[in-house]
Amino acid sequence: MQPDNPYSAPQVELLDAAPVHRLPGWSARQLRMLGWLALVSVLANALVVSLLFAGAMLPQDDAQLLLTYTDWLSLALVLLGCYLLLRFKAFAEARFAARRLSVPVWAVVVLSLLLEWADLLLGEQLFGGLDWQTLSYMALLCLMGGCTTWLGVRLLRLEFPYPALKVMAWLNIVGGLMLASVLLMLLALLPLLGAGVALMLVFFKGAAELQETAS
Repeated sequence: MQPDNPYSAPQVELLDAAPVHRLPGWSARQLRMLGWLALVSVLANALVVSLLFAGAMLPQDDAQLLLTYTDWLSLALVLLGCYLLLRFKAFAEARFAARRLSVPVWAVVVLSLLLEWADLLLGEQLFGGLDWQTLSYMALLCLMGGCTTWLGVRLLRLEFPYPALKVMAWLNIVGGLMLASVLLMLLALLPLLGAGVALMLVFFKGAAELQETAS
């Protein structure tokens, strides 16, 4: 039949074509690099936690030396985590038209730096007693947990997110609430490390999309 035959069956697609996502300023290679950095961050943070527990079983001098190394490694990881979070914000705004992420993201970045600065400056004195320094540190932890939960709620409101992004949002909510409780701050490391793994998967998924678009 001719295409303009009024008696011919309508030619329609049974399935909607998948949207093509073009992200100016982003490349698959860049996103893959961010994904690998996210994996390094997760593994190195897990290593720091393991070293801190191992240091409790070492002699005083060895434990102090180990603590010095872990302090500097922790500072580097905090800076890396802040960088990854800011790059994720930029990616989410470009890929998902995310809005209102700036305040919770920057709040998490600033509080992360403040907590790390307090930890480096005061160290073991933070938990020597209930003085103003310890109470201030605990208040910062509560704020950090609240802002992390806030970020997770914002991420849940994104339209058509990756499955890994939804997992990341829920892990941030759970980890943030546990961190805000202070009593569960050690257990909060588990969901927060899981959120780092989900962030890695988000970057890799974005890289795969850009690779498919370019091919």
